[in-house]
Amino acid sequence: MAPKARIVVLGARGQLGQEFLRVLGRRGVGWGREQFELADTAAPAAMARALERARPAVVINTAAFNYVDLAETRRQEALAVNFTGPAHLARLAAVQGWTLVHFSTDYVFGGDGLSRPRVESDAPAPMNFYGYSKLLGEQAVLRTAPGALVARVAHLYGGASQSSGRLNLVQRFMAQARAGEAIRVTRGQTLNPTSVQDVVPAVLALLDGGAAGLFHLTGEGECTAREFAEAVLRLAGGPVNVTELERDPRPTLRPLYTVLENRRWAQLSLPPLPAWQASLAAYVAQLTGRKPGLA
Repeated sequence: MAPKARIVVLGARGQLGQEFLRVLGRRGVGWGREQFELADTAAPAAMARALERARPAVVINTAAFNYVDLAETRRQEALAVNFTGPAHLARLAAVQGWTLVHFSTDYVFGGDGLSRPRVESDAPAPMNFYGYSKLLGEQAVLRTAPGALVARVAHLYGGASQSSGRLNLVQRFMAQARAGEAIRVTRGQTLNPTSVQDVVPAVLALLDGGAAGLFHLTGEGECTAREFAEAVLRLAGGPVNVTELERDPRPTLRPLYTVLENRRWAQLSLPPLPAWQASLAAYVAQLTGRKPGLA
């Protein structure tokens, strides 16, 4: 990727899009839903015109319909944003010659019931419609735009979203603690908490190296949902009040174990992404102004 490459970031109001724009500075141009709506029925023609005018070297698609419960009842909208829109982008990338970066999720796994970290070559097995729609999107991008980069990420936090009412997982835990509420988590849920402040430089490093294809990009290590919540509350300096539920009360099934292993990243001999404990400590310190502690 040329140092002065023009990079268009779609979904620019979300925490991942905002972090890309912060890091890219003048190299990045952010488009939100006002400029570019993936779910628009006229999207193919509008996409082609807008991107032809912009003449980007890279388009980074951070837009997603990531409401897991709503995806079950608003399936057409979830498909439009998570599958149809990315498929149109991939076709344009192949025709117009720019590089597409697209984001997927650990929720493409879980339906197989395995309790081991998944690598990029493992067969996906989503257990809800959100995961299914994201799987269709990543497959369309990889099939249609051979030079594209698809990054699966998980349990993101660490950005400054401009979307109204959207708190990331860390912010939500801290807000609940301030309100005197117990944090409720599902017993046995195991995850890779991942900071967008680690994902963004990792993606840019892959682009600089000319990498393409599917990569897992998650915080190093794993923890239970309870361990993660307790670490957030300890670092924030508040009371540690976490309750484990035997069953997730939300209406849509969620997998208990979808930890991702960054195998293809490691095969490039790149340094490991930071451990989740270190990244969490740094982020909570940013939010609170406290000195970074130990998670």
